[in-house]
Amino acid sequence: MPSFKYKARDGRGDLITGVLNAATIEDVGRMLRSDGKFVVNIEKAKDLAAKSRQATPGSNGKIKRSEVITFSHQLAVMVDTGVPISEALECAAQQTDNEAFRATLKDVSDQVQAGNDLSSALRSHPKIFPVVMTSLIRASEISGTMGTMLDRVSGYLSKEMQTAKKIKGALTYPAFMLGMVVLVTTFLLIFVLPKFAGIYQARDTALPLPTQMLLGMSGNLMTYWHLWLGSIIMTVAGIYFVLGTPGGQRMLDYLKIYTPIIGPLFNKLYLTRSCRTMGTMVTAGVPVLDMIQIVREVTNNALYEDLWDDTDNRLRQGAQLSDSLFDSPLIPRSVAQMVYSGERSGRIGDVMERIAEYTETEFDNQIKTTTSMIEPAMTAAMGAIIGFVAIAMLLPIFSIGKVVSGG
Repeated sequence: MPSFKYKARDGRGDLITGVLNAATIEDVGRMLRSDGKFVVNIEKAKDLAAKSRQATPGSNGKIKRSEVITFSHQLAVMVDTGVPISEALECAAQQTDNEAFRATLKDVSDQVQAGNDLSSALRSHPKIFPVVMTSLIRASEISGTMGTMLDRVSGYLSKEMQTAKKIKGALTYPAFMLGMVVLVTTFLLIFVLPKFAGIYQARDTALPLPTQMLLGMSGNLMTYWHLWLGSIIMTVAGIYFVLGTPGGQRMLDYLKIYTPIIGPLFNKLYLTRSCRTMGTMVTAGVPVLDMIQIVREVTNNALYEDLWDDTDNRLRQGAQLSDSLFDSPLIPRSVAQMVYSGERSGRIGDVMERIAEYTETEFDNQIKTTTSMIEPAMTAAMGAIIGFVAIAMLLPIFSIGKVVSGG
């Protein structure tokens, strides 16, 4: 429900301000008049947040997720020790060295001092504070467990950051190897092969087929380099354009899950992220339908979004959470069975936490498996390409008697 900041005068004519949650501005006006107040002005809280951000200097700088995690931990400690939220926010803003983050926290502090909830103030900066964080804090505001929930937020974000680092680490090696293959091959074709071509062309003799192929590639690359460069630029631009469309993004999401070797890794990533988010949300007391919407946002894959949309529709029709999980090829049956058991026992929160731990372990094992498969595959591919180039260059030398003598 949206928040509205109001200015009104009481029965004595004194000006008072505050924030009320209501469906519309008209509802706020009726609530104030029923309390005997004369309405001066009513304004939607998010509009105020937008104005504040526009007037806040330095809010466009880069803010790392680690800074948000540190902020969550600091805020949890201060709230647990009895420090008011507004003072805790000001203290956190003073302690950060990042000017952009300091400006953001100052804006959040100003909104809280104006009467907004902390979750609403954080939600006005969606690129900095993720939806999971704001939803958990909103749940803590209702239940009165702010300090505990901030600790949970810090733990959740830390695990997400570690997961992202693991994925980057698993994909960095093959990307590096692929880049090395391209660079080495291009170097050989442009700078090394032409020197050999001059030697071979001075002799009127038939060259082995691999050598002819390699010299043809080298000559083509040297002669039509501008066409090759233009083709590469157009291909990259075309891929970028296609991936910017819903259909292209869906195709990429499909390839992420079903491509051999890396597909299981991404599938485990999305499953781990979903289960971790659900476990955190359920334990925090977030309603199931709200939880599904949040999980849909954090998985960031079209196929999983379809799954959670289907789950949402079934839940609204009276089905259980496990029903759609059993029917989805993306969810292992063991996970769906554990969710079903948690629903039957009435301990879905505890079960989801254990499922999250289980899927995180499976994800770590999948990273090790994927890495162990990628490394030899990339090494073999690099060796095959460079080996072919080396052999093609050396084959005429092996038959040097014929090449040099021209016989």
